[in-house]
Amino acid sequence: MTTLYQYDLSPFCDKVRRVLNVKGVAYRTEDVTILDTLKGRLKQLSPAAKLPVLDIDGERIADSTDICRFLEARFPEPRLVPADPREQALVHFFEDWADEALYFYEMHLRFTLPHNAERWVPETSKHDGALIKRIAKVAVPKAMLKTTQAQGIGRKPLENIKRDLERHFHMINQWLNGRDWLVGDALTLADIAVFAQLDCVAGTSEGQDLLRGYDGVRNWMARVDQATRPAH
Repeated sequence: MTTLYQYDLSPFCDKVRRVLNVKGVAYRTEDVTILDTLKGRLKQLSPAAKLPVLDIDGERIADSTDICRFLEARFPEPRLVPADPREQALVHFFEDWADEALYFYEMHLRFTLPHNAERWVPETSKHDGALIKRIAKVAVPKAMLKTTQAQGIGRKPLENIKRDLERHFHMINQWLNGRDWLVGDALTLADIAVFAQLDCVAGTSEGQDLLRGYDGVRNWMARVDQATRPAH
């Protein structure tokens, strides 16, 4: 039995789901609610109190990067980390950039800007009761803003954030020129990690507006999405 404990909205949980899909691993998901977290269940699942957590045959692995590396070793085909050492390094750099930099852009855009938060914040408490839903409307944007301000992006004016993202889109677009995938000739963990973050960015009005100018990025995102959906 393989269970993925998750926040459905998390790009890190999405990254793991897509890796499981590509590897053809049958799994079930269990959403951890805000109330669960307040009661300490998240701490029981993970010492770091973070999701995703994968339980596979009784072995529990936390952190999306560690989970993906575990799955790569346990289910080596199809490969998502290339054999070539230089390509391995590139996959590492792309994944780390996505997880440690792009993540804060999507968090800030989705959950701290009122016009986007109106859509996304209710999703964070969709499995909770009415009281938690009311609290989440106020508490989630404040918590996310505190996080992004501590990291730095949350202290930037919105126009500067949009300019940063446009620079990222432009560089990805240039990198993909003549390529189907970010690293090598096949889908890798680099594609999945970057896609997971940009898909969240694309769920905001600002992200949608920026993406319209980058056909290469949009076409690549469509390829990654198609290649990592659940098998039917």
